Amino acid sequence: MKRILLIAIVTLFSISNTYAQLPDGSVAPNFDLTDLNGTSHGLYSYLDQGYTVFLDFSAVWCGPCWGYHTGGTLEDLFENHGPSGMPGVSANTTDDVMIFMIEGDGNSVDCLNGLNCSNSYGDWVNGVNDTDPASGVTLYPIICTDGTSNSTAITSDYSIGYWPTIYMVCPDRLTTEVGQSSNPYGAISACPPPASNDNDARTFTYSGPTLTCGDITPEIMIQNYGLVALTSATIDVTVNGSPASSTPWAGNLTTYATQNVILPVLSGLANNDVVSITVSLPNGVVDADPSNNPAVTFNVSMVQTTNVNTNVVVNITTDQYPGETTWDIVNSMGQTV
Repeated sequence: MKRILLIAIVTLFSISNTYAQLPDGSVAPNFDLTDLNGTSHGLYSYLDQGYTVFLDFSAVWCGPCWGYHTGGTLEDLFENHGPSGMPGVSANTTDDVMIFMIEGDGNSVDCLNGLNCSNSYGDWVNGVNDTDPASGVTLYPIICTDGTSNSTAITSDYSIGYWPTIYMVCPDRLTTEVGQSSNPYGAISACPPPASNDNDARTFTYSGPTLTCGDITPEIMIQNYGLVALTSATIDVTVNGSPASSTPWAGNLTTYATQNVILPVLSGLANNDVVSITVSLPNGVVDADPSNNPAVTFNVSMVQTTNVNTNVVVNITTDQYPGETTWDIVNSMGQTV
């Protein structure tokens, strides 16, 4: 079935596809998911304990997923580096890694068990490489998204565009796509050291609007990289080196928590103006590690506009997963309409 969407807008627009993988360095969306054994798992809970978390997004009908799953790489990773005391984890574990397999395409528990399911490669749970024969307990958690305990919303949250997609999430909550590595443990050396200072604000690469007809509402994401709650900071904006605004931010961010801060509008901008944003004085004191919050800088780009209404036709072919079809329409000011 084909649907036609007519949209009239005045300014420049773009259509973005949600399914393009999370860019490396993205903040991992938190989740609370229930595994096949009925145990609930919170991502940030593991991260806050210092674990690096690997997320294997697979589908039961996916050949490369099956090959990687049955190859035992993640089983070995879990056995040698998983949480101390969990079934199947070595007594000599480094105790710094957690793993989840997420069947993200909404297939049933029967499909995961290879039962009454024509499109499943086999039994993903028992008798392969990820079950302890003595206890019958799945070693690392397997998550089903058939809508019973969990839904495919997690697939959308992580922008899964192909299977398998394997993310590494560092304790600071930032993601990296690591692929089907034969030595995924080697990747955790890229994770930054844990927070060690009381008052430490962190900033990220600018991802707000840069196109303008003259005005821009800048925004910046800040993170508490300190050991105590971040409750205040000062955010200064300059244009071509001249002060434009100074915003006293107030909130309550626990360690590694983030917040996107909308800043005052910048007016009268010209093409190639240089906008710089700095964050300082976490909790009213000198930042303990200014190296992780350098000035965030971008160049302004002017766009041409006309007062002409334009009809935009978007043809959408649906399937049995309508919740996976999404789009955003963004005007030249960076506003989602």
